[in-house]
Amino acid sequence: MNPARRQLLLASSLACLAPGLSIAATPARPKVLIVGGGWGGLSAASALAAQADVVLIERNAAFVSLPLTNRWLAGLDDGRRMTQDYASAARRFGYRFVQAEVGQIDRSARKVTTSGGQFAYDWLILAPGMAEDTGALVDGDRDAARLIEQQFSSTYQSSSGFPALKQKLENFSQGEFLITIPPAPYRCPPAPFERAIILAHAIKTRGLKAHLTVIAPGAPWPAYQRVFNDEFRDQVTYLPNTPIRQLDPYRRVLTTDIDELKFDEAIIMPPQQAASLCRENGLLAPKMPFVTVNPKNFNIFDDERVFVIGDSVGAVSSLFGHFPKTGELASDMGRIAAAEIISRMSDKEAPLMLPESTCFAYLSLQPAQFTRIESRYRWRGDGELVQSITQKRESNPRGEDDAWVDAMHARLFGV
Repeated sequence: MNPARRQLLLASSLACLAPGLSIAATPARPKVLIVGGGWGGLSAASALAAQADVVLIERNAAFVSLPLTNRWLAGLDDGRRMTQDYASAARRFGYRFVQAEVGQIDRSARKVTTSGGQFAYDWLILAPGMAEDTGALVDGDRDAARLIEQQFSSTYQSSSGFPALKQKLENFSQGEFLITIPPAPYRCPPAPFERAIILAHAIKTRGLKAHLTVIAPGAPWPAYQRVFNDEFRDQVTYLPNTPIRQLDPYRRVLTTDIDELKFDEAIIMPPQQAASLCRENGLLAPKMPFVTVNPKNFNIFDDERVFVIGDSVGAVSSLFGHFPKTGELASDMGRIAAAEIISRMSDKEAPLMLPESTCFAYLSLQPAQFTRIESRYRWRGDGELVQSITQKRESNPRGEDDAWVDAMHARLFGV
C-alpha cells in the first residue's frame, strides 16, 4: 500500500476510535522572504531553497551582471552573459520569484507589503542594494539633482541606464569629460577608474580633441595613478584628495576648494548610502548612512528575524570600517545569513564563516592588463575583524576574469 495512503487511513481510524484525539500535523516549512535580487539575495535564495519556502522579490525582471558592464562598454564583451533571467534561476533552485516593488515592512506582524501583494515571513533577508545622495552635491536642490541623474547618470543605482551610457561614450568626440569618484565606501571601488581607462583609451586611440578629468575625494590609487601618468599623460588629469564643494549641472561647472572646472560631458557619482527601503522602514540609526549589523551573521541587532546584506551594510570593524562593496562579498554575505537561518531552524549553532572578495579591473585595454584585488578576513583574538588586501598586476591575463564570472554565475543561476 502507498505509504501516504496508509498514513491517511491510520489517521482516519484513530479519529473514529477517539474523536477527541488530535493528530500532530507535519510542521510547515519556514517562510523565508528575500528582498532584492542582486548577488547577495540570489546567493541566499539558492542556499535556502532546499530548507525553506523561499520567495525572492525583485523589482526588475532580469539580472544585470555589473562586473561585465565595463567590459561591455569598452566593446570587449558581447553582453550575452551580462543579463540573466530570474524566473529561470528560481525554477532551477526551487524557490519562488516575484517581480514587485517593496514598500512597508511590518516587523511586529512579520509581513511585507509590495506592489504584488502582502507576504508573511518567518525570516527576512534584505538585500536592496544602495542609493545615491545626489542632493549632497547641489545643496538639496531637487531639480538640479534630477537633472544630474538624467544627464550624467553613474548607472550605479539602476542598470537601465547602461545603453544610454554606452551611447554617450561612443558619441563623445571633443571637449572636457568629467568623472567624479564617490567618497568611500562605494560599490566596486576600482570600477570608476576602469571607466576612466575606457574613455582615456578612446580619446588616445581615436585622436579626439578631448580631455578627461578624474576627481576623487580620497587618497590616490597608486595603480591607476601610474597608468594615468605613464600611458595617458596628455589625455587625463587625475585629482585625488579633491572633494566636491558644489556642482552646477545647468552651467556644467564643478567647484572644488581651489578651482572651478567647466565640463561638456560627465559621469557623476554622488555619495552612496543604504537603499531607501532601509531608511523608510526605520533600519538606520540617526545620521548613519548604512545599516548596522552583526558582522558575524548580518542580523540587525534589534530583531533576530531580520538580516541585511550587500551594499546597505554599514561598518563591521573599528580597524578598517566597511567591507568592500563587491558582488562576491555580497554573495558570501547571503550564504552566511542563509547558514545562520538554517542553523536556527534546528536550534543549532551556526558555523563561523567569513566572506571574501576578488575583483578584476582593467588597467589597459590594448594590450589587455588588469589588476586583481583580493580581500580576506580573520577574527583577531580580541574579537576585532581584521582585513588583508592584496593587489597584483596581471600583464598576461589568461581568462582568469572570465572563469571567475562563470563560477559566480553558476552559484547564482545554476548555469
